[in-house]
Amino acid sequence: MLDENKKNILAWFFGHFWGRCAGVLAGLALLGFLLGLCRLPRFSRGPEPVSVMDLNKAPGAYDAKPVCVRGEVLDLRVEDNKLVRPYTVFSLQETAPDGSYDFINVISLRLPAFGKGARVKACGYFNKIKQVGKDTYYNSVLMNKFEEELSAEK
Repeated sequence: MLDENKKNILAWFFGHFWGRCAGVLAGLALLGFLLGLCRLPRFSRGPEPVSVMDLNKAPGAYDAKPVCVRGEVLDLRVEDNKLVRPYTVFSLQETAPDGSYDFINVISLRLPAFGKGARVKACGYFNKIKQVGKDTYYNSVLMNKFEEELSAEK
């Protein structure tokens, strides 16, 4: 059997030592969790709208980042590529108040419900260079969300 001294040593070892180890481990886990929260992306309603002109002026600043652009749909077409499934490409033109304009290509893997001339807001990931099958697009948005904007005339 164990004498009183050995019992006290074992009680201290399992009571104090392991209790402190558990406290230190719990503190480290909490610290890791809090540091992990700091690195999580911010949850918001979506990316802020970006001007088409700003995208074309500084494409490197927006490469591989989520963006939303607004403008008038030009040149809507379905590309029937043999290497990938069919996809839709259209140009989105933004006109400034001074009459100047610029456009950007928008690529969608589904057919939008709007047509040429519609005013839309397209959201997706901007790419300086996007390869789809054999086709290469420069300064384009791979669209994952869009909405048609109703005109003020109606």
